[in-house]
Amino acid sequence: MKLLYFAWVRERVGRAEEVVDPPAGVATVADLMTWLAGRGEEYAFAFENPKFIRTAIDRTHVKASCVGRGRQGSCVLPANDGRLIQMPATIRLQSADFDAGAEAALLARGRTDIGAVVTFTGICRGDEAGAPVAAMVLEHYPGMAEAEIARHVAEAEARWPLIGATIIHRHGRLLPGDNIVLVVTAASHRGDAFAAAEFLMD
Repeated sequence: MKLLYFAWVRERVGRAEEVVDPPAGVATVADLMTWLAGRGEEYAFAFENPKFIRTAIDRTHVKASCVGRGRQGSCVLPANDGRLIQMPATIRLQSADFDAGAEAALLARGRTDIGAVVTFTGICRGDEAGAPVAAMVLEHYPGMAEAEIARHVAEAEARWPLIGATIIHRHGRLLPGDNIVLVVTAASHRGDAFAAAEFLMD
């Protein structure tokens, strides 16, 4: 079985791909990740929270309960037949501005399984309850803020079959008209993308 790792899973495991031979008892995606987590300290670190890891078989996203193997004998993500790809949601807290269109395009680039991309941009208003707003200052607790957003993203992924999600929240001093937050969700069907985006916005 050939496995291909991406992003932080690749960094934690310390390799981009490998060929493994799981025992006969490994039948589902969840079984595979549990088995991988027991292969050493780096694997335990990479697979300590499987709910943040998305998988697919031969270009089709699957749940952890999926039973089966891809064309090359593995549970996989859609971009590559027969290989396991880990693609967690993008979560960024930054002071710099963002380009909503570019982020949405990046999320959907090279994917043919996406049928809907929903974007929401929160913008700093120039008034609050009739009173003028000169500026607003947003602060965050590094590490804790990202973890809280990740918790909400994980809940959204559990409730709707999302293919991808991007959350960007700015911090620092913002003026009226400045972008504050971006939520992008991608799914096969618009209802799931809209529902997940609304959940994450709230």
